Amino acid sequence: MSDKLAMSAVRRSNRFRVIMHLPLKLGWKPGTLVDISETGVLATHTGVLKTGSTIDISFVHEGQQFASSAKVETCTVVGLGAGPGGATLYASRLFFTDLSDSAKQILNSLVGSGMTEPI
Repeated sequence: MSDKLAMSAVRRSNRFRVIMHLPLKLGWKPGTLVDISETGVLATHTGVLKTGSTIDISFVHEGQQFASSAKVETCTVVGLGAGPGGATLYASRLFFTDLSDSAKQILNSLVGSGMTEPI
C-alpha cells in the first residue's frame, strides 16, 4: 500500500452543505447543488458525466450568475428512477478549474453566507 494518497482522495478545503437546494447547470444538464467548497461542488443530476472531462457549471446566487469550468472527478448512480420523469439520478464530484474574480467573489459569498453550514 502506498504511503501517498492521490490528491483526489484528500479533502482539499472545508465543505459546506447548502441548506436550500440550489438549482445549477452542468453543461446543458439541470442539476442540484448538494454541497460546495472553495475548490468544487457535489451535485445531483440526470445523465452520466464522463469522469476526467471538463464541463461548465453555472448557477445564480443572490441575483448574481456564477460560472466556472470544472473537472468531473467522480460520477455515480444514486437512484434508479429517482430523477425527473423516472430518470436515473447521478451524483458527481467536480473540482473548479478556472475561477474568474467575479466567480470567486460569488463563491466566497455563498460559502460564508447563512445558506450553508460546515459538514
